[in-house]
Amino acid sequence: MAIRRRHVLTAAAAGLSAPLLARAGTPAWDGPRRIQFVVPFNAGGSADTMARGLAQYMPEELGGASISVVNRPGASGAAGAAWFTQQRNDGSAFLVMQCIPFLANAILRFDAPIKWDQFSILNIQWNDYAVLAVPKDSPYKTLPELIAAVKEKPGTISSAVMAGSGAYIQHFILLDKLGLPRDALRYVTYDGGAPVRTAVAGGHVNMTIVAAKSTLGVQDRVRALAVVDDEPSPDWPAPPINQVLQDQYGFTMPLVSNYAVSMIAQSSFSKQHPELQKQFLAAYQRTLQRPDYQEAAAKADIPRQWYGPERSAKVANEAFETLAAYAPKQG
Repeated sequence: MAIRRRHVLTAAAAGLSAPLLARAGTPAWDGPRRIQFVVPFNAGGSADTMARGLAQYMPEELGGASISVVNRPGASGAAGAAWFTQQRNDGSAFLVMQCIPFLANAILRFDAPIKWDQFSILNIQWNDYAVLAVPKDSPYKTLPELIAAVKEKPGTISSAVMAGSGAYIQHFILLDKLGLPRDALRYVTYDGGAPVRTAVAGGHVNMTIVAAKSTLGVQDRVRALAVVDDEPSPDWPAPPINQVLQDQYGFTMPLVSNYAVSMIAQSSFSKQHPELQKQFLAAYQRTLQRPDYQEAAAKADIPRQWYGPERSAKVANEAFETLAAYAPKQG
């Protein structure tokens, strides 16, 4: 299931009651006075940026509790996610990372000593959807033209990929749906999204599926043939990929190439401390509504989506199941 990035859900849609939104004189927080936001990556990425923005403005909504950001990089997020599960489950630590694909891949691909059901996805706040892009001077002007070339010359059309990413797996899903073997494309692997963008912008590969927002910096050198999301994009003049697939081939496919930066708790915290979780969620939602946070987030280009725990879990679980179905077949 694709993640809708531009619709901020109401409290009712997220399963939250109206009193949760009310701003009290002294915000209720009966949990620890010192809280850590664990980011399993180096400083400077999207998860780190989101965590630090919240850490600056959320303490006031938690009655003055302090929040520090702890970076625990390693193994594409697997090391930090595993470290997080060893922390106390009393509300003193929360994980900020991309539940899809990095947390899922930590479990499915890196054999980290963790399980999906150890995590409770509280809110998907930042979703960077993907685009299927070709170099600006590519002879392929539409997605059907590119697919026709793949069918006609299997193994000759190259795509830049970051091995193990959701975008990489999206290639397999697309080929499977088209009834083509997975080696119908020639994959050129890179270590990170920046080299992938450079490769397609420089014309070193024929195509890629890559995070859309991050690719805006080279937009003048690439052409998007499709938005890999369930909605059109205001930034990329291309149709949603499933619209093209449905119109041209009569099918749609699961979308797993999104990067869903999320606030995550240990599931044991959610089960054992439901009242504390309710207080934390209330403080979190109030933070997203603060004018000063909204102004700072806008300047830093940080989305402020509120999916809430129920919808966030539904979206994440469906994506995890899709990734799990493909994980054993990637080798």
